Amino acid sequence: MGNINLVIFGSDTFSDIINELEINYIINKDLNLNKNKEGTQIRILFSDGMKSCKVKENLIENFPIILLCKSKDYIKRNNITLSSFHVPLTLPIDILSFIEIIKILYTKFIFFKKSKIIINDYEIDSNQRSISKKKIKVKLTEKELELILALKNNNGLNKSFLLKSIWKHSLDLDTHAFETHLHRLRKKIYKYFRDDSFIIEKKSLYYLAN
Repeated sequence: MGNINLVIFGSDTFSDIINELEINYIINKDLNLNKNKEGTQIRILFSDGMKSCKVKENLIENFPIILLCKSKDYIKRNNITLSSFHVPLTLPIDILSFIEIIKILYTKFIFFKKSKIIINDYEIDSNQRSISKKKIKVKLTEKELELILALKNNNGLNKSFLLKSIWKHSLDLDTHAFETHLHRLRKKIYKYFRDDSFIIEKKSLYYLAN
């Protein structure tokens, strides 16, 4: 897979910060991406520096985009529609969380583009939204699929981060949503594959077992 290329819209200052911190280099190194192959552009829209009509123009449906907003009600107030490849974040942001969200967004985008990936002994199919192993195939919900993809290239993620990256901007979200989805996914994996360590927890961080 080719390198990730971050393109900033709406803030020269933020663009300078991204370049100074070498965020592109850090992400590509973490994901072990090949700079000689065709890359994937990820747009970062800084809503405070753009008119809402320009933000909407740049929100291409099947394109990886992070929308940075200063106010929590920006999306609702401006009647903005987000796709599954759009991640809204409210400023200020934690730079380490920002990097992890970019990695998750990239993984999800490439996965849906390729349709299938292998995780340990399992095959995940985005078109059928399924997980299979040894000729046994099981359907996944959208959130179960996103949870697996979020954990794929990360060395441990906490609950609050997963809620932010998967359940987006839902401020009224019941914090039990994560535990409920995790419990159902674990139960499903054990029922069909007899695997009780597909997702493990250590010190409040969640991992896909190797």
